[in-house]
Amino acid sequence: MKRIASIALAVMLLLTAASAFAEGEIRIGQVEYAAHGTGCFAVITAVLQGDTIIAARIDEFQFLADREDLAAVGVPNSDASFGENYPEGKVLGSKRVNNDLYSLNMQRAGSTVQIAASYDAIEKYAVGKTVAELEAAVEGFHDENKAEFVDAVTSATLADTLGYVRGIIAAAKAADGQNGTYVMYNKTGENVTELYLINNLTGDKGVNYAANGFAADAVYTITKPAAAEELAANIHLTLFFKTESGYEGQFANLAIEEAPITLLAADAMTGPTQISFTVPED
Repeated sequence: MKRIASIALAVMLLLTAASAFAEGEIRIGQVEYAAHGTGCFAVITAVLQGDTIIAARIDEFQFLADREDLAAVGVPNSDASFGENYPEGKVLGSKRVNNDLYSLNMQRAGSTVQIAASYDAIEKYAVGKTVAELEAAVEGFHDENKAEFVDAVTSATLADTLGYVRGIIAAAKAADGQNGTYVMYNKTGENVTELYLINNLTGDKGVNYAANGFAADAVYTITKPAAAEELAANIHLTLFFKTESGYEGQFANLAIEEAPITLLAADAMTGPTQISFTVPED
């Protein structure tokens, strides 16, 4: 009987999982966000299935000093070269990792809830809601009346609860972004000295990917992120390159995609542009 019950339970769990996955693709977004003041930063992650947030995670980092009863735990390599330029007597640390230390400092100011517990409560508040629902919940709140929003989130007591929820919204929106990945093959026969992916929506030229030189026959992979709002606006890029001899080429309608791109010499062109969306044979 127990075996039959166990099998039935396993089948129910599988059916539930299958139903959940059928509701939409699972996507992950993460942002660095100024959710609380100017002396720290948050790293906030949101997991979405369809339009619904199914998980969220908040952590926050700032410079921390030891208490008389607790040592501050720094991020990895704080005791190595990464930590050599820390302020005297402080380490860059996670507030979750330093939950006891940070929360005891909050207790001195009257707090009765540890910071990790408040983070957890804010995450729980967001889970099960859509981005639109969260945006509707924070609408009308701003720095001047943010204290009124704290009561909306059960068990959270942080004064900047509004900021953390906005951070979850930003992370959820980041989940709908996309990266373009372009494997560049230099087949111009000479060094490329300029290589740009220009944003056609804004005209932003961005970084020169050949600033350190892009030698003949070299290969370089570029990842170009596009935010959800840029994708909705049908963002395209202009690829522009220039060699040391002054030879130039461009392609003005590059989509956000994964693609090989060969930069061609003038005598190797097989079409109207100086590039080819193929991998060179040699």
